[in-house]
Amino acid sequence: MPADTVDAVFPTETVLSDGSVFRVVPVEAGVKAIRAWAEHPWPMSPAQALALRDRLGWTSSPTNEEMLTTDHDLEEKDASFTTVEAGGDTRTVVSFNLSLTSRVPKEVMDEAVPITGRAFDAYVEALTAVYGRGARSRSRGVLSVKWTLPGDTLVNIGTVGWVIDVDVNSPALNEIARGEAQYFDEIADENDVPYIDIDNPDS
Repeated sequence: MPADTVDAVFPTETVLSDGSVFRVVPVEAGVKAIRAWAEHPWPMSPAQALALRDRLGWTSSPTNEEMLTTDHDLEEKDASFTTVEAGGDTRTVVSFNLSLTSRVPKEVMDEAVPITGRAFDAYVEALTAVYGRGARSRSRGVLSVKWTLPGDTLVNIGTVGWVIDVDVNSPALNEIARGEAQYFDEIADENDVPYIDIDNPDS
């Protein structure tokens, strides 16, 4: 999607009524970052994650190298990656999170919502062009679209209110999530007691 077309769909920078500025990461820049993490070979070590950070021109928080500040002009710490122990003293990256919208004061949040909706649709369209049709769902007010890539990496873009963010889950984390879902489904089946009408127990 050309940059001029995207800006016609939604403004990437809007001055709200209180004078604050609401920013949305341009689709081209956001999709570039999403693809960099999602399409990186997995498993990913912390050192590889930091090398990817450097390649993208991002920086880490002085107190936590997993908290990242991008070059998207939103605010500090607008991205992060998460690691877990992988045996011994080694760790592995299991997920990445990226904000696509800036924070706004509570008093003017409603002004940003229509822009966010158009931006979300534009991102879904752009990611669909790359990964094909995703699985759309809504839970507790959060609208999300998920793509499972051929290597089993999961890309999940979600929106609620004025917020749009993206999670990239590693194949290992994706497998754990499926296992947990299957476990809880089995527990639910075991506890599924047939309904009995006490007034007509034989019905």
